[in-house]
Amino acid sequence: MSNKIKAIKNIEDKYGAVLFGMAMTHLVDIGVRHLTDFNFNEAVKQINEGSEQYSLISTEFQIEIVRCATELAKFDIWDLFYYIKFYLQISERNDENG
Repeated sequence: MSNKIKAIKNIEDKYGAVLFGMAMTHLVDIGVRHLTDFNFNEAVKQINEGSEQYSLISTEFQIEIVRCATELAKFDIWDLFYYIKFYLQISERNDENG
């Protein structure tokens, strides 16, 4: 395992598999080039201004997802895809299709 992959694994260990998976999804969704420290602060501001009343997850958890995604954005996208392919369990399918 390369140092880059170990560093990504350390981030997963730091945040836990569920939050890490959600952060990976968030990162890919908004694009690596748009997730900077400045945008993190802006995202936190928007999350804090939003209403938690209708949210399925807490404000704090949303901020942690964005924080984790911001850390992941510092890696080359191909290192992230490699990690996803070999180390990130997306889901377990127990039905007849998969």
